[in-house]
Amino acid sequence: MTMLPRAWLFTPASRPDRFNKAAASQADALILDLEDAVAEEHKEAARQSVVAFLKNRRDVQQKIAVRINPLQRVIGLEDLATLARLVDGPDYILIPKAEEPAELALAAHILNDAGSPANLMALVESARGVARAMEVAQATPRLALLMFGAADYAADLGMQVGALQPDFARAAIVNAAAACGIAAIDSPFFEIDNPEKLSAACVSGRSFGFYGKAAIHPAQLNAIIAAFSPTEEQRVLARRILDAAPDGVGVLDGKMVDIAMVRWALRIV
Repeated sequence: MTMLPRAWLFTPASRPDRFNKAAASQADALILDLEDAVAEEHKEAARQSVVAFLKNRRDVQQKIAVRINPLQRVIGLEDLATLARLVDGPDYILIPKAEEPAELALAAHILNDAGSPANLMALVESARGVARAMEVAQATPRLALLMFGAADYAADLGMQVGALQPDFARAAIVNAAAACGIAAIDSPFFEIDNPEKLSAACVSGRSFGFYGKAAIHPAQLNAIIAAFSPTEEQRVLARRILDAAPDGVGVLDGKMVDIAMVRWALRIV
């Protein structure tokens, strides 16, 4: 999981005027959204805007992901085929409504056939997706990340996202990702003007084991980066652990260092 982005900024693909603003933000990665953020009549034009941006991405420092439309739809398959053929395609393709491992395997086959180096991300955002999180995580070696989608998950349960306590879903997604050696990214926080609750949500996500978090507005990025970045104290401790246990076992400050502590230290550094 070395150098994976932690702060992911969603931007509607129907608003190409915002692409460069997103690229100038503190985000580690951009998610250009062709799905929920785009009205049906604008989806074709939005895809063209994404393609144009990708072809001229030389000055963009961040990783770029594109959330396509569901693969059960023709437009979703067209999104995938278009992105797979690009010479300068996205770094990640985010598959929404992920609950069928076969769909992720199909996406991987299409990328292989086109010679695309893009990785896949799976957006787990339904009760069925959460129930099958482990199967989804095992679908293909192309899969680099699981992302939690709290809004659709809440709707699936017949609840408002602000009232939902999705501890079970978050734990299931994080555990499935960890079991398969990939990372999990937490759902966006949907209140833009509530920094205290955002910070609390970030701390909660980190405590569940999420590697990072998505944002819907640049103003949310600083809190996400702060919460999901190691502190200087943690960095110092991690380096000391690795120095004390170069072979995986050692002693630090009179206490035994084992492989579990070394694995933690490696992740921190």
